[in-house]
Amino acid sequence: MYVMAGALLVLSFFHLVIFSRLAFRKQHVEPDRDLPVSVVICARNERFSLQQLIPLIMDQDHREFEVVVVNDRSDDDTWEVLQWMKPDLPRLRPVNIQADEKFSYGKKIALGVGMRSAKYPHVLLTDADCMPTGRDWISTMAAGFKGGKQIVIGHSPYEKRAGFTNLMERYDGLSKAVQFISFAQAGFPYMGVGRNLGYTHEVFFNAKGPRRHQQLMSGDDDLFINEVARARNTSAVADGRSIMTTRATPDLATWIRRKRRHYTTARYYRFGHKVLLTLLPMSRFLLWAAIAALLVLHRPMWALVGLGAQLLIFAPIFMVALRRLGGGGIVWVALPLEWLFLVLEPLLYVSTLIIKPRRWK
Repeated sequence: MYVMAGALLVLSFFHLVIFSRLAFRKQHVEPDRDLPVSVVICARNERFSLQQLIPLIMDQDHREFEVVVVNDRSDDDTWEVLQWMKPDLPRLRPVNIQADEKFSYGKKIALGVGMRSAKYPHVLLTDADCMPTGRDWISTMAAGFKGGKQIVIGHSPYEKRAGFTNLMERYDGLSKAVQFISFAQAGFPYMGVGRNLGYTHEVFFNAKGPRRHQQLMSGDDDLFINEVARARNTSAVADGRSIMTTRATPDLATWIRRKRRHYTTARYYRFGHKVLLTLLPMSRFLLWAAIAALLVLHRPMWALVGLGAQLLIFAPIFMVALRRLGGGGIVWVALPLEWLFLVLEPLLYVSTLIIKPRRWK
């Protein structure tokens, strides 16, 4: 009973104070079509994706913007495709990074090159395998810079496909987005995804983050945001027009590798963030464990208290938040998926301690 009471107390804080902001507050923003914006895309061997994405970005309903595409050591004809597109697209600015066998580096170098090449002080980031949901993506994300904000956190869900792997990936991405967007809106920003993110030249070049974590295989987005984001300089946009959809992972093995890479960066979060992000799954696990134990110990009334709080308070708030981020179909299977991830995520984390994830190519 004491374990359940503690879990209920912690989960009440997360749902009633944090997640309720995303679930019940108005998320509509007025697009800012006048702010000059540089869109930076780092791409490696993405010629087909860029031929789909770049025309959609160029068709955005925004008055002043450019698209900086950094060709990061591609060994296909990505650079040739960019040169072929450039004469018809005056806003397009291709930048090339030549491969050097003496050095091995990840996306961070390409990101730095893209930021230095951007001519406008406000920059939006996305990846080549993403697609905006409409023509207002730039303007809706640009609205997040109002009031002197220097960092804008957006949402980038995975596209819907058939199969259980895709279901797990979409739930995982949506549930994580509910967390980091809700935390940012509550004044505790701790991460963002480079597939849909914005910040200024000033905050990027004044930060220690990109240099401190240069040796890591990932973390160009979440570790940087964890380093520099504060309530005073960060906004989170959850308007449906700001969504940038990401291509689904092709198979389970690839998804697991991506998950394991994320754990290599999460350990470098600020201490308070690590405590909060540990408390949430731990409290969920302890609540369900306490409910099961009380049923085994023939205390059904106490078990019903915990079950009622979960089904009547916590689950509805979380499901409404999921819907806000476009996860309408996920809500019907959210509960069994929550049980699955309460077991799966600790196993994946332990696996990263035993076998180190491979470096990004």
